[in-house]
This record gives sequence, structure tokens and C-alpha cells, in this order.
Amino acid sequence: MRDPNHSPWGRPSNENEPPPNKPLTGFLMVVLLVVLVVFIIAWIVGSGYADGRGAYLMYDFLLLAVVGAGLVGHVISNPGQALRNVAGWIIIFGVLGLGYSIWNGTSRIGSEFNPSGGEIIENAITFRPDRSGHYYVQARVNGTDIDFMVDTGATHVVLTMQDAERIGYDLDQLTFDQPASTANGIVFSAEVEFDTVAIGPISVQNIDGYVNQGELDVSLLGMSFLNQLSGYEVRGGLLTLYP
Repeated sequence: MRDPNHSPWGRPSNENEPPPNKPLTGFLMVVLLVVLVVFIIAWIVGSGYADGRGAYLMYDFLLLAVVGAGLVGHVISNPGQALRNVAGWIIIFGVLGLGYSIWNGTSRIGSEFNPSGGEIIENAITFRPDRSGHYYVQARVNGTDIDFMVDTGATHVVLTMQDAERIGYDLDQLTFDQPASTANGIVFSAEVEFDTVAIGPISVQNIDGYVNQGELDVSLLGMSFLNQLSGYEVRGGLLTLYP
């Protein structure tokens, strides 16, 4: 007798049937393990703080654990697609973070690309030397960005004539009557006063300086500015200025 369920076209397709449920035991174990490990790390690290920062740190670690566990679970359930998604987001955020860091110029990455921009740490700012070992800084003099080389041997802030013109000084109105002996002979400078000299979070008012009439390659950040700070130091090859 012919089987009524038998089809001459072969076995019917099961495409419309829902896929079998995957066991959740492995996923739950991974989630619990990640949360437990991160909680232990947070507890150990947070116990070293006497104030409320330990509680905040543990909260941050637990939040990281939940997000991380979900991510791990997603990777386990569908490794190929999950890894592609993760890689895509990492690239996107990496490019955005790198671009912002370079544009902002006050972070570690930004300071690597542009050492004169410095790296702001709390209220201080740190600079890395260039290949020649000199420290270059970007400062705002009377509201105009000027590149300086830090020179503790210079008694004052000294501007090149080009930088003085950028700030707004009329060179024809300056009196170059202050002689100074250099390797190229005697050069004359004009005495000026800067309303403000600001570097990162540091701002100093009423700074004595000079405009150099000679062939000065770069403006110099001398002691008339540095002496107005609470301190500055070179440690581990890094120059740090304190307000």
C-alpha cells in the first residue's frame, strides 16, 4: 500500500521550520565566569582606595564585565559574524579616537605627532623633546599662536620679527636699542611687554620680552616667563611646566 505521506518529489524541505534551540549552558557559564573574574579584580584594586573612588571603580568594572560578557557570548554564538562586527567597530572608533587625539594635540598620541602641543596632566603640561633634544612649545601670546623653543639661558621671552608682526607689533614703531652679543656678532633688540602668555592650562600676564632684530630662527621662551611659574622640571626626558 502506498504511503500517503510519501512524495514523488522527495523529502519536503524544512526551510520554514525554526532552527533548533542551542544550549545556553556554555553561554551562561562564560558570562558568570567573566563577571566573577572582573568582580574579583575590581575588589582587589578598589580596596586600595580609602575614599569613595573604590566603589566607583567597582561599579565601572562590573559594568565592563556585563558588557564584556555579552560580547563574549555573542562571539561564541556566532563567531564569524561577531568578529567581523567587532573588528569593524574597533576600526571606526580607533580612527575617530586617533583623529581627535591628533587634532586636540593634548594627549599622549597627539604629543607624539606634535611634541610642541604638549600633554596636559591635571593642571600641568608636559612636553617631549625633539630629535635634537630641544623642547618646543606652542604658546598663545596676546591671543596669537606662536612656536617657541624653551631656553633657560635666555633671560627674557624673545620673539623673532616675523612672530612679532603676527602678534600685531609695528616693527617701524619699535626701538631696537638693546645690544646683545651672539655668535654672529652684536644684534639689537626692542623691549616689549606681552599682555598674556598662555601654554595649555597655564596663563601668565604682563611678561617682559624682546623682539630680536637679528636672524633668529625661532622665538625663545626664556626666564621672564618660566620664573612666573610655580615650578618646572625635566624628569625622564620630559619637560613639565606647573602653573
